[in-house]
Order: sequence, then C-alpha cells, then structure tokens
Amino acid sequence: MKVLKRVLLVVVVLVVLFLVIGLFLPSRYRVERSVVVQGKPAAIYRQISNFKNWLQWTAWNQTKYPDMEVKFDGPETGVGAGYSWEGKSTGQGSIKFTRTEPDKGISYDLDFEHGKYKSTGAITLEQAGDRIKVTWSNEGDLGGNPVHRYFGLMMDRMIGPDFEEGLNNLKRKVEEAGN
Repeated sequence: MKVLKRVLLVVVVLVVLFLVIGLFLPSRYRVERSVVVQGKPAAIYRQISNFKNWLQWTAWNQTKYPDMEVKFDGPETGVGAGYSWEGKSTGQGSIKFTRTEPDKGISYDLDFEHGKYKSTGAITLEQAGDRIKVTWSNEGDLGGNPVHRYFGLMMDRMIGPDFEEGLNNLKRKVEEAGN
C-alpha cells in the first residue's frame, strides 16, 4: 500500500509539473519556409491566388489523402475565395483569402475542426535579382491551455516539411512552364 501511494504521488507531481511548465511555454507559434524561383511574379501569383491550383502543388491534396473531400466557395480568386475539406485522414478544415496582391502575395485565414484551431498565413513574393523569393508562413495563438503549448513546440517539425514540399512543387511547376 505504501508503494502504491508513493507511485500515485509521483504521478500526480509529474502531471502538475508538466502542466505548470506548459504555462510558461510560448502561447504563439510561427512556421516559415522559403524557396527561390526562376520565374515571373505573375506566374507564381497565378498559382498561389487560386485554391484550385493549390491542390496541384501543396502537400495537402487528394493524391496524398484520397479520402479528402474538397468544396470551393466564394470567387475563384481574390479576397473571399476559399475552400473546405473533410476526410478521415485530414479532419475538417477551411481556408479563405484575406489579402491578394499581384506581384506581392496572398494572406489567408485557416481553421480546423469547425474553428476550434485557427491560424493565419501568407505566401509572399520578393524580388531577388532575376529570381523571386517565395516565403510561406503560418502562425497561430495556442491560448492558455498548457497541453496546446507543448504542441506549439512541435509545429515547425510538423508543418515545415509540408511547406518545403509545397514550395518545391510550386518552384518546379513554375520553372517547367518557363514563366
């Protein structure tokens, strides 16, 4: 009985310690990746300003997630354009453009699980000599939940590789088209 009480006490102390440490972790996260593309800003903008094109170059598409159902809404391009997805492997989410500027890039609002998890992101275009630096970023507020804050420590490792894959696909698509 004494051993059981000690084990229980150790477990309680570890859980409390885990939660207290979580309260001191950052409440925000940011993931960012860049690639340099040989092409014109207009060619890149055509790809990033239309969500139907996103399904051809992002890492999150129906090739990778065949059970994902996609529905587009709003205009085809520009502010207000968006799409939502749902699938067993992807969960539920939606994305909507909040800013679109030719030659500069786009911004968007993203949410998962009917608004339970929200973030904002952008894909920016920056002239770098005769090339274009394309930067994809996403950031969000994790709130006060200490468990969510631990996930914030892993966001870069979870999302970063998908950003890299998408940007490399975008680069290949634009450069192969000769734009």
